[in-house]
Amino acid sequence: MKDESLMDAIKQRRSVRRYKEKPFPMEELTSLVEAARWAPSAGNSQPWEFLLINDEDMLRALKSVSPGWLKQAPALVVTCTNKKRKTDWSLMDVGAAMQNILLYAHSREYGCCPIGSFVVETVKELLELPPHLEPVLFITVGYPDEKPPATKRLSTDELVFKRVGK
Repeated sequence: MKDESLMDAIKQRRSVRRYKEKPFPMEELTSLVEAARWAPSAGNSQPWEFLLINDEDMLRALKSVSPGWLKQAPALVVTCTNKKRKTDWSLMDVGAAMQNILLYAHSREYGCCPIGSFVVETVKELLELPPHLEPVLFITVGYPDEKPPATKRLSTDELVFKRVGK
């Protein structure tokens, strides 16, 4: 892969909130986890665990306790931390796994949108999660029915506080 194509993918990826009314296959959801599992993690702890959902009734129930989830999606990845493998860096590790999912989904022309607003205790109950799993992020997935425009980004100069060296 050339550097330009990776940077193009990074710049072109968008959070998709409108999906085609087309089922999203479980094997494709599983392929997203394959991308996630290659993310870096502190001490190689791999503190993530995933629930893959394409059942319409469960999706509807989870959407009802997630104010950030605006449109219906045909599938969902629920990203959890596994407390048995948790470190002080687990949330950052989950973020790295999420980015792998988002970029891989984009490369496959799938749409995704990460969502962090949901009622944790209700999600645990609905999904019957064991005590060692803590849901931290939803990622809606499907075939996009929109192509959102790029949002304004701060310039590199606005983000770099200091340069030390030549």
